[in-house]
Amino acid sequence: MSIQSQEDFLRFEDMCQKFYQSPEETLKIDGILNKYFTNPNFLNEYKTILSYSKNSYVIAQVSTGLIKCVTTFWASLTPSQKSEMKSTVWSYIESLPPLEPFAHLLLFKLYSRLLKFSWSEEQNKTFIIDQVQTLLKKSPEHHCVGLRILKDIIIEFNEYTGDHLTSLQHRNISISLRDSVLLNFFTTSLESLKFVLNDPLNDSHEKIRQYALDLSYSCLSFDFIKTTSIDSPEESPTVQAPSNWKVVFDDYSPLNLFFKVYKNYCSTRALECIVQIVSIRKSFFTEDEKTKFLSSIIQLTLEVLKNNTGFQNPNNHLVFSRIIERIKTNYHLNNLVSIPNYSDWIAGLSQFTIETLKNPQFSPNSIYYLLSLWNKLVSSIIYIKGDPDKTFLKVYNPPIVEAFIKSKVESTSLSDEEDEYLMDYEKMVEILENIPHMCRLTYQATCTQIIMLFDRISHMFSLENDPSKLEVYERQCAWLIYIIGCLIHGRTSINSSEEHDKIDGDLSVRVFVLIGISDKKLSTEQTSSYINRTSRIALELSFIYFMQNFRRIYIGENSISSTKIYHQISELSGPTDHTSVLFSMIQKIGFNFKYWAEVDDIIKRSLDIFWESVNGHSTSKILLDNAITKEILKTHGPEVFPFLEKNPNPKNRTTLYRILGKLLFTDENITLFDDFISPFEKTLQTLLDINSQEVFRTEEIKKKVIGLVRDLRGLVVSALTKRAYSSIFDWINPKFSEVLLKVIKVWIDTPEVTSSVLSFVSEYVFNRQSRLIFDSSCPSGFIVFRETSKVLVTYGQLILNVNISQKDLYIYKIKGLSICMTIFTRCLVGNYCNFGVFELYHDTSFTSAIDTLFKLIISVPLDELVNFPKALKIYIVLLENLCQGHAQTIIDLNSVFFSHIMLSLHRCLDSQDVTITTSACNSIERILLFSYQQLKKKNSNLHKSIHSNLISNPNILYQTIDKTISVILYGDNYHQYGFSKVLLTCIIFNQETLHQVKQKYVQLYSNQVDKIFGALMTDIQDNLETKNKDKFNTNVLTFKKEMKGIINSSGRYY
Repeated sequence: MSIQSQEDFLRFEDMCQKFYQSPEETLKIDGILNKYFTNPNFLNEYKTILSYSKNSYVIAQVSTGLIKCVTTFWASLTPSQKSEMKSTVWSYIESLPPLEPFAHLLLFKLYSRLLKFSWSEEQNKTFIIDQVQTLLKKSPEHHCVGLRILKDIIIEFNEYTGDHLTSLQHRNISISLRDSVLLNFFTTSLESLKFVLNDPLNDSHEKIRQYALDLSYSCLSFDFIKTTSIDSPEESPTVQAPSNWKVVFDDYSPLNLFFKVYKNYCSTRALECIVQIVSIRKSFFTEDEKTKFLSSIIQLTLEVLKNNTGFQNPNNHLVFSRIIERIKTNYHLNNLVSIPNYSDWIAGLSQFTIETLKNPQFSPNSIYYLLSLWNKLVSSIIYIKGDPDKTFLKVYNPPIVEAFIKSKVESTSLSDEEDEYLMDYEKMVEILENIPHMCRLTYQATCTQIIMLFDRISHMFSLENDPSKLEVYERQCAWLIYIIGCLIHGRTSINSSEEHDKIDGDLSVRVFVLIGISDKKLSTEQTSSYINRTSRIALELSFIYFMQNFRRIYIGENSISSTKIYHQISELSGPTDHTSVLFSMIQKIGFNFKYWAEVDDIIKRSLDIFWESVNGHSTSKILLDNAITKEILKTHGPEVFPFLEKNPNPKNRTTLYRILGKLLFTDENITLFDDFISPFEKTLQTLLDINSQEVFRTEEIKKKVIGLVRDLRGLVVSALTKRAYSSIFDWINPKFSEVLLKVIKVWIDTPEVTSSVLSFVSEYVFNRQSRLIFDSSCPSGFIVFRETSKVLVTYGQLILNVNISQKDLYIYKIKGLSICMTIFTRCLVGNYCNFGVFELYHDTSFTSAIDTLFKLIISVPLDELVNFPKALKIYIVLLENLCQGHAQTIIDLNSVFFSHIMLSLHRCLDSQDVTITTSACNSIERILLFSYQQLKKKNSNLHKSIHSNLISNPNILYQTIDKTISVILYGDNYHQYGFSKVLLTCIIFNQETLHQVKQKYVQLYSNQVDKIFGALMTDIQDNLETKNKDKFNTNVLTFKKEMKGIINSSGRYY
């Protein structure tokens, strides 16, 4: 495809239009356009297209094509092409073409990317300010375009796009933007806002105001210190504005300006800018400035509170709540109390909070921020200087607590949204965490209110049978129980007293009684329709939440010693102690396993309590030597735990058997092992007896296999002693590996099965707490690895022959590969097997496993593996362990495997994950050190492999040195010593390669670089002893300092 005539252009225009307007042709057209955009002719013809067209569809496609071209081939473009493209695109933008918004967005994105990629070559960084200032003066439309471009530039510079730039180079370019022009961007936005406010009647200025606020927000939310993860959605609570920005606060008073904009236009974006300003680090101001600034914030927010400005818009209400909460986050209560109009402010804030709680139209997030604020205020009372009554919190906090409880319980009709919020456990806990301190400020009054409500509602619940009415009572009870649970959880040694413990007893006994009533009602229901009633599930989850918190505080090793609560419970419901309460909880868990088997959330959280009780030091003692426990260990399975068959989440099986294993592998119960394992023995024999592949490949057998390996995996997790592990090992060998191989062969195309099998093997070979250390006369360690090798080899050979699509790559291959690498790593570091013995006796278990593993590894493109950080980390840790203990094996690999390993390590040197970079450094150092030592030996058998893999491929060493120096110069270097060791090892292995890298820097900068590189090897010996490495590290620090001086003065960031 080429555009040489008017007809060609018209066809191209028609194609672009159909791309957006004819969905059935989109894929076909996309393929044609992509071929055109990667054609060299496009880089000449785009100028003609831009000069011809004002069609939005055409411009959108041309912009998209140029973005792809620039992003992919930037390093291949000539300087003149880059410069011409940037000036052409800017001229087109400046002409103000009448385009649709989507086309403008792509056009601005294209220019921003061109600017970023060429930023390091640009000597005058402020040229963009001059360009935009010219635009701003032309017309309101040009003004809007200028502001939008500046905002898009900030977004682009904060993104990590472009493979030709490392993450470190992205970071440095972003920092350069911050240091050179970001302050100018911010002042431009403030000047635009002032311009709009001075002419409020001009309707054409509305968009200028909108875009100016967007630009202001982008400037204020910039990651100034570049520490926020690019994948993190979290907003930093502190804005680390540079000190030189203080002049803006003196000249422009941005806080007053944004409040003025908000009062005039009720703009949510103005409030978002205020959030960022309120969050500016305290060290930004002197003490006097800080007091003045805080006084302004209090005064301005008080005016908004008094007038309820803009609160009809829920978004404004939410962001204003964030502002209020952020004030307390950034300033101490002592600072707030010292402000003259604090008393009016706290009174207005209390009324604002109460109105928010009463009004269902406001977002639950507003409630969260406001409760978080009051929680922080109340928690800070103990740090107040002087009379704590001057905080007025004992006056204004109790009505808020009362309003919160009423808002959740006494609503005339609880909405579906409330029901949904009840079912969201994470949100529930998040908001309730703010309540305990607030309630305990006036605990007696708060709990009196709760008890009155609870007694009335629970009584109605116990009498009601109509499902529609029960739903309301169940929701109300659930809210109250969640609140009681969080109050119990909020008890600490600081805020507790005997009186408070008695109150906790009054609250707790009511919940325990209601649990009994609820279970009795449920067990007598004729159908299981209750499992579909969300209000009923919410009630059960609230019971679990309460029991978790009661157990943590009043039972077990982390509990606070108190007998008053049990005295109070005994007075109200009969003799009770911590043991009887614990067993009543276990009984409730058993009830849930039976009646809630199909509801995953209830089963999962019930298992959590069960595990905490079994794993706790003191609670486990109560449970271990008990007749009920021994009976469970003898008869476990679907008849005792119905959820094993009914629950859709197989992970719960593993959790259950981890818990049962914890009970089994103790001195009191390990003698029951044979009885315990008997059901598994029967299942295993059933699988062995099936000879037909068709019979073996049925849904019933699939469930049986997954259940078996998941159950056993949980059991093995808890086998933490040599005696416990030996019991499992003796039972498993030799027939179990036969079953695993059979399963893999039949179900190789079903990752649900193979992943479960491999995960079991991964746990089985894991030497937790040295449980796999066998006697010297015992071959068990070799048997474990030999059987594991069979599984790895069988799985690897078969999965390589399975046809896997790109979209299924993770599920079908990368996940299985990750588990296989974990298995092999655990075998390597387990220290229960001398792998040299396999070679000595010509056993191929070790070499076959390595060969198959690397065939699997290279079958997954490295670019794909990098997209899955967890899998990448597993891979790099595997390489590190192989290099440390089996460097000879790595060197002796074929050139395809070896090159892939070195490329992988090279790719990971500039990773943002310190674990990955450390492992990569250690691996490279070990490979080169081992090779260097072998070359020193005259009769080494590895000379041929070293020449083939390293010396005959000098590019590997060049790339490694180049990347290492780049990381040293541009990185944070938390692992500086590791990189200097890698660099020294590379240099000593081949000094000529360092000279080649040096020439690159000489060409980029100046001849001074030659001297700096030469100083690297000052007083360095031709060895890799520790003393020599330490001296070289000192030289590297000097090298970095001098090189950065040259780089900074040149303005280049390569």
